[in-house]
Amino acid sequence: MAVASSTLISDTVIFVRNLLRTNVTDPITSTRGSSSKFVMTSYPRRPVKYPLITVKLTDMIASKLGMQTSAQLVNSELEVRVWARNVTERDELTQKVYGVLRTKQYIASSGSYANDLNDFAVTSMTDVDEEGEQGLRSKIIIIKYMFIST
Repeated sequence: MAVASSTLISDTVIFVRNLLRTNVTDPITSTRGSSSKFVMTSYPRRPVKYPLITVKLTDMIASKLGMQTSAQLVNSELEVRVWARNVTERDELTQKVYGVLRTKQYIASSGSYANDLNDFAVTSMTDVDEEGEQGLRSKIIIIKYMFIST
């Protein structure tokens, strides 16, 4: 899937979602129902089964690449959130997500660089724990890519 200037927002989110879907193994594949997904593009409104991973665009900054040109340098910020049943599961899945995003940059035809998403960076990782022993555990990973729009 190539990221295009005309559909940059959705293409970027879908690219990251698909990259994670195909490279991070669902720890509960055998018990996850057909109506539940492991990696999604936003927090679902239907019932879910944990763990799960959500991907959404949180910010985009575009600046011109020169005078009298429509070409732009676009910096996209995405939130990849790992939702888990406990801290160990959260941390293991977060490590896998980071590993996939980091190592799949330069894969010919399927990596982020081949799809015009350059300069991958993780700018923060924040733990978010719900109250109580049985509360959900999650980690918000903020990632950035640069795209040159011509």
